[in-house]
Amino acid sequence: MGLDTVLIFKDDKLTIVKERKARIMKVKRIVSIFAVLLLCTCLITPISTDAAARVRVRTVKGVTSSYNGRMSYCYVNGQKRKLTKYPIFKKAGAYMGPVGAILKNSKLKVKATAKGDKLTLTYGPNTVIVREDSRTAVTNGQKSTMGAPVVHGTYTATGKRRWIVPLNSVCTRLGINYKLSNGKIYISGTTQSSSNNTTGGTTTTKPSTTSSKEKIKIVIDAGHGGSDSGASGNGMAEKNLTLAIVLAAKRSFDNDSRFQVSYTRTADTYPSLSQRANLANNRDADMFLCVHINSASASARGTETLWSKGRNSATKKNGLTSKELATAMQKAAVAATGFKNRGLVDRPNLYVLRHTKMPACLIEYGFISNKTEAARMKANKSVYGKALYNAVVNLMKKEGRY
Repeated sequence: MGLDTVLIFKDDKLTIVKERKARIMKVKRIVSIFAVLLLCTCLITPISTDAAARVRVRTVKGVTSSYNGRMSYCYVNGQKRKLTKYPIFKKAGAYMGPVGAILKNSKLKVKATAKGDKLTLTYGPNTVIVREDSRTAVTNGQKSTMGAPVVHGTYTATGKRRWIVPLNSVCTRLGINYKLSNGKIYISGTTQSSSNNTTGGTTTTKPSTTSSKEKIKIVIDAGHGGSDSGASGNGMAEKNLTLAIVLAAKRSFDNDSRFQVSYTRTADTYPSLSQRANLANNRDADMFLCVHINSASASARGTETLWSKGRNSATKKNGLTSKELATAMQKAAVAATGFKNRGLVDRPNLYVLRHTKMPACLIEYGFISNKTEAARMKANKSVYGKALYNAVVNLMKKEGRY
């Protein structure tokens, strides 16, 4: 019977069925079905899922580019900001976002002024100037390089022109917190702008039912910051210690309605010396407190407070002098640190002491160059901040204003 036939026994009868032709036809039908299914799959499935997620932007010079990394929302001060019309995208490894939707028109209220190819952003004491197609940022007069160039162009999907900036680079320079976590961007400032507070690196305590005229107005300055690390030693940078102490003090002041406190910075930014002094003068502050950490030899030790003897009378306000302020702050700082009392030091040439118009002093808590003091300062930043607050309260009680 050979290979072309199959024997099938049924009802005791032998039936010979020629199978090869039927088998070939069956295979052809299966192949045809698979071909049809493959064609349908190709027609239904996009060639590239990334293409649908890309963002197309046309610059003012007429160049259109397509970017990946699309994000249709971010979080600003805990609030979800929808960016469907003006999405975030990735350029040169940096996430880019529209200034208006994220910084200017959100709770942050960043002031944005555009002129030609230049965009000026202001948040608290910090001013950042950028230009289209440039990575250069000028922050408080200092040049630095951002992670990606600024884009001034039109989202082709909506036809709307926007200033689009590298978010991390710009937020950091303005004193705004930026965080990328689990594929989401979180941006936050310490306060919102209003007629009575400022924003960004400069913040004020919460308003209360107490009249602003009765409030005790203070400006507290965390020394150095941003590109200026200050002194360094034993694995630490002065700018980080000063900021931590000030933020610890802020936690106490925020819960005391008797004070209206402004801060020159609450993030790793660098306000210029003139901006620090101007903030105190513009706020008509009752006192200006500057927090610093000392540095010298490894054996140098102790706490000291700087003031300007020559301006003691000129800066007197509401019966309080700079010497009285410095004396009170020095006493409290020594009690908090436990370090050697180096006393008051007359430093008339320090910019912030020379240009402020109210009682002012600069506290040097200890020496970062001294291994023992550096370790104790690192471990007690919150203690020093609380002590600073208590020192101000006690001084104001003594003055009859608290």
